[in-house]
Amino acid sequence: MKARNVLFVCSQNRLRIPTAEQLFADWPGVETASAGLKPDAETPVSPSCCNGPT
Repeated sequence: MKARNVLFVCSQNRLRIPTAEQLFADWPGVETASAGLKPDAETPVSPSCCNGPT
């Protein structure tokens, strides 16, 4: 079974989205990552954030 890649995105990537990423990280066949839209986000959205889990 091919893994599904899920990218959670919000503005700051500080609390809710990393929590969602952790909740789904243990699901079989699901690869998760998270990123924020604002430049000061913990992990800003970029081409490298979309290449797989962080």
